Amino acid sequence: MPTPAEIIAARVNNSLDEAANSATSDVTTESADDYSYSSNSAAQDDQESVATSASARSISDESAFPALGGGKKSPSVSGTSTPSWGPSMKTPISGSPSPALRAKSPATPAPKATNGNRFKVSTIQEAFSLDVEDQLNVARPEFIKILTTVKADTNTNIECTTSQHTKKRTFLITGKPEDVKTAKRIVIKKLTKPVTSVFTVPAKIRSRIIGPQGKTLKPIIQENDVKIDIGNVEETPEVSDENEDEDDIFAQTIKITIDGDVEGCKRAKSLILAIVKEETKNLTAKIKVDDLVKPFAGSALKSIIAKYSDLDISIPDYKTSSNTILISGNRELALQAKSEINEALSALSGKIVVEEVPIPKVKHQFLPISSILEEENVLIKLPAEGESNVKFIGEKKKLAAAKEKARQTTSAYKVEVLDMSKAHKGNLKHVKAVAALLNKNGVFKEIASSHDVSINVPSIKTLSDESIASIPIEIVSKNDDAEQIKNVRKAIVQVVNKITPDQTKVVEDIDPFFLAKVPETIKDAAKQNKVSYVILGKQITLFSDEQEQESEDFDFVESADSTSAFAKVDESLNSLRELASNLEAVVLSVPAKDQAVISGPRGTTLKSILNDVEANSVTVKFHSNGEKNSDDEIYIHGVKSEVAKVKKDIAAVLADAQEYKEGYSATVSVPSGTLSRLIGKSGAHLNAIRDQFGVKIDVSDEGKDDDKKDASSKTDIVISGIKRNVEQAKADIHNQAKKLADETLTRIKIESQYHRRMIGQNGIYINRLQDKYNVKIRFPSVDGANGSAFADAPKTKDEVTIKGPSKGVAKAEEELKELYQFEKENGFKETIKIPTKAIARVIGKSGETINDIADGSGIEYKFKRDTESEESLGYAEVELTGSKSALKEATKKIQEIIEEIENFASVTIKVDPKYHRDLIGQGGSVMKEIISKAGGDDLPRSKYFRLLSIPNEGSGSDEVTSQGDKSIVDKVIEQVNKIVANKVASISEDFELAKEKHRLIVGPSGSIRHSLQEEFGASIDIPRPSDASTTIKLSGLPENVEALKAKIIELTKDDWNLSIDIPEAYHALVSEKGAIFKKLKSDFNVEVQHGNLTRQAAKLSSSSIPTPPEEAFAVDDAATKFTIVDNTVVDESDGVVIPWRLKGSAESTAKAAKLIEERLANAKAAKSVGWFYSKNPSVFSKIVGPQGSKINQIRKKTNTFITVPRANDKNPNFVYLIGSEENLEKAKSEIEHALKN
Repeated sequence: MPTPAEIIAARVNNSLDEAANSATSDVTTESADDYSYSSNSAAQDDQESVATSASARSISDESAFPALGGGKKSPSVSGTSTPSWGPSMKTPISGSPSPALRAKSPATPAPKATNGNRFKVSTIQEAFSLDVEDQLNVARPEFIKILTTVKADTNTNIECTTSQHTKKRTFLITGKPEDVKTAKRIVIKKLTKPVTSVFTVPAKIRSRIIGPQGKTLKPIIQENDVKIDIGNVEETPEVSDENEDEDDIFAQTIKITIDGDVEGCKRAKSLILAIVKEETKNLTAKIKVDDLVKPFAGSALKSIIAKYSDLDISIPDYKTSSNTILISGNRELALQAKSEINEALSALSGKIVVEEVPIPKVKHQFLPISSILEEENVLIKLPAEGESNVKFIGEKKKLAAAKEKARQTTSAYKVEVLDMSKAHKGNLKHVKAVAALLNKNGVFKEIASSHDVSINVPSIKTLSDESIASIPIEIVSKNDDAEQIKNVRKAIVQVVNKITPDQTKVVEDIDPFFLAKVPETIKDAAKQNKVSYVILGKQITLFSDEQEQESEDFDFVESADSTSAFAKVDESLNSLRELASNLEAVVLSVPAKDQAVISGPRGTTLKSILNDVEANSVTVKFHSNGEKNSDDEIYIHGVKSEVAKVKKDIAAVLADAQEYKEGYSATVSVPSGTLSRLIGKSGAHLNAIRDQFGVKIDVSDEGKDDDKKDASSKTDIVISGIKRNVEQAKADIHNQAKKLADETLTRIKIESQYHRRMIGQNGIYINRLQDKYNVKIRFPSVDGANGSAFADAPKTKDEVTIKGPSKGVAKAEEELKELYQFEKENGFKETIKIPTKAIARVIGKSGETINDIADGSGIEYKFKRDTESEESLGYAEVELTGSKSALKEATKKIQEIIEEIENFASVTIKVDPKYHRDLIGQGGSVMKEIISKAGGDDLPRSKYFRLLSIPNEGSGSDEVTSQGDKSIVDKVIEQVNKIVANKVASISEDFELAKEKHRLIVGPSGSIRHSLQEEFGASIDIPRPSDASTTIKLSGLPENVEALKAKIIELTKDDWNLSIDIPEAYHALVSEKGAIFKKLKSDFNVEVQHGNLTRQAAKLSSSSIPTPPEEAFAVDDAATKFTIVDNTVVDESDGVVIPWRLKGSAESTAKAAKLIEERLANAKAAKSVGWFYSKNPSVFSKIVGPQGSKINQIRKKTNTFITVPRANDKNPNFVYLIGSEENLEKAKSEIEHALKN
């Protein structure tokens, strides 16, 4: 009968026949002792186990003697192998048993007994086999000695059987679990050859196999007594298999070598591959998407995304620059999804077409790109530079609907373009600067907001372009309201006209190199002197902030002198002018390959060099000599002193690179306790330092040991790279470590009810404290949850933490406690009763109103809500907590809301639409007046406009509504009814009034007209000045119209004493080109009016002298010449008569009339015309004399009309004279006499 060891050996080899015969010739039993079997022992292992019971069972009974490896038949020992990681391996697998060893894993506890109690496992059995090729060649005596020693050392019983055919040895070890495990390890180690196992794993998970500070790998090495060497990425060539997924992040592999005994190697490999399996079960794959297809990928792939719901499939938005679809999740699923996505995208690509549509550029901004893409799955692409048409991209069948929607949307907008370039007489540079200023200070935005439109202004870049000669201001309105657009244009014109060229100063002598420094240089001077500025190209324009008079068109408006303010601001730029004289340009000869050293990784070295000089004081261009590209030269331009520093630093960097050709490294020691914080989460802090300085940073493994508790211990950090960068990184790490070492954490107990007030609105108080002492203060979360990702988070709802430098924490703690004490002393409470109908308004949408009140006043609130109680009492209660002043402020705000609700009224009356315009008035003037008289001026905008709501013209509605405070609403409705009643009872009457008298009832800016309308409650419609009509229209109540007519008659009655009719032909002579009117005013205090012919009279007075006849011109270069010709005879019967109405005292007007009559008689008697020619017109000043004294004497003495030309007249060489021939000769003598003197 076979022994138990022989039966187990048979089960190991899966051969009962062999087991049956093993007692004879096939099996030789080798033992150091007799084998004794324990009836209560049980054994089971994760991989291999043996269990026996006291009851005898057949060896063919699977329940008693299960095949090794479980219920399923194990694979052949000689035929199994563990594949390495590689392209052919699509799904990670754990290692199968080694060919050298088919062993069971440590036994598991025995099953429960039938009575519910567990068997106490005191002894287990474990069997395993060694193939002949793995065994050491050990003589039998030595073999027995080894087993005996192991048995004694481990207190176990060991039996061994050997197959005569295969020479395979099978061992059965009995003993306590730990002892069996130890004995098995020793037997395998002493009886097997050392082996080396080599396999590959993904390079991506190298760090996961090693673990943080080696925590994962060390136990594998120690438990299996092996040596493990994990290769680096650069040591292993990349996998290049055509079938391998190019986006598979696990495609690149590294080699792992395990040295040890066969059992240890197998177990170590199995554990590593288990890690690989876990880490590689997920994959991130990428798919490139064509730009044309990208906008539609989301909708096209919906079914695939739904099918693979376990995967994370990220599709780039069409607005982003990314063209990659990311698939993350189970590796096999990800690869399947990728294949299907590629097929779907390929099919979609064939359906996409592009149609171009000509759409005006001003309409492009209104195209509903996002909504059409979402609704119609069609992308609208605006034209690129050099293109003109808009592209509609999508499936052909969907393009028509998309184009129609786009047309409907764009047609709903009206765009009016106002070209600012014509402002200020076409001063383009000035107007561009004005446009930039108004855009900068938000004036355009304010105008747009107040008129419910959008205003688009050219960018600074566009305004800086000197080749652009227009400044289009786009006014965008959603409706076709011409009045609205007109008002916006008027507002823009007014604000542009206010900023005149003489309100500005242009500075163009600042070197372009220093333009970036201008804002910082002049900000203080500009603020103090109320000066604004803009920079366009190389030009700085200074503006006075003084307000000027408004205008209705682009006019030249007088402005205040701002010379002094501009001078002070300009003076502040002198520092930049001085620097400009110190500018220097240097070209260094540096080989192209060495310039990379100066730039450093990602430009870090150059950035470091420039950080050591004044900001914006030096520019460095590689591969350039300032004029053109030059591979082996560096161009440096800037302030001379700073350029010298940069040159010196560059020389030092190059010298260091020459000295440390193999690279430079330095070591900095930091306290071990600060290392984890210095490294940061997932290495974030250390990576930031790497990126900032472009260096390599290695942390000593010893410093990463978490078990170190010695506060004085240090960890070395090695920094490698360019010397300059290394030294700066070293200093930065040292400073950060020093700061972290001084960091402390304090916890303060402060009751949660005081937290909100201590934090302040938007954290104003706490932020101030944090900034002041450079600390971090944390309060518990609002929901009271204690869990937090921060180690310094409060642990309870009544705890506050302060973290930072020890001194700062102490100071912050002191102030926080003082604030806490203050809040405790100010924790007063007050309860307010809120009527049921006002509760919703007090709370607001999602609590917005009550929260705003609480945050604004610094109080806490708590509602006491009870539905039944509220219905019976008609109110709810809210408890407020805070200081006395805060409670007073919050109570006032709540009471205002309650009063508003209780006093709210809404009244609607029917008004015939023909009277709606009368209720609105020009520009809404009547509506504003109604609201003002009712007392609604100070109400917020939202409430103001609800006080009087009048239907839009053409709406068909006749309902006028007023909503708001009852007292105001009543007054508004009363005024509306009164206005309508007056309009119903009103009459219209035409009133004839001479055109020249219209101005008497208009007044400056219409002041008299407005006054009359307000006084008599009637309207006055006056024809425009360009209209020849003399009829004005009076409308109002009959009695008011009559009273108004009487008042107009009174205001326009004639107030002149005498009237003299002067024929049109003599008006210019009698008036002396208007000079006579000044004389009448100064000598007699008499004014002259011309009635309806005022304009014609003025035109005659300013008319030019006639053209001199040919004979009047001098010959032979004569200096002077006097010519007399006959005057044209005037036919008075056909001419127009100009009335001269004299206004003044009776005596004065009589004297003035006498003078006028005399001049008229002289004019009629003037039968001749004289022309006095002078080659040199400048001598005419002798004829005029001081203030015209000489010419007036000549006129009076000779009784002639004399006109002396101005320098800019058409005929400046002729003096024009009219009179009798005798008088003209006298005048000639007087003129010649004057010229001689």
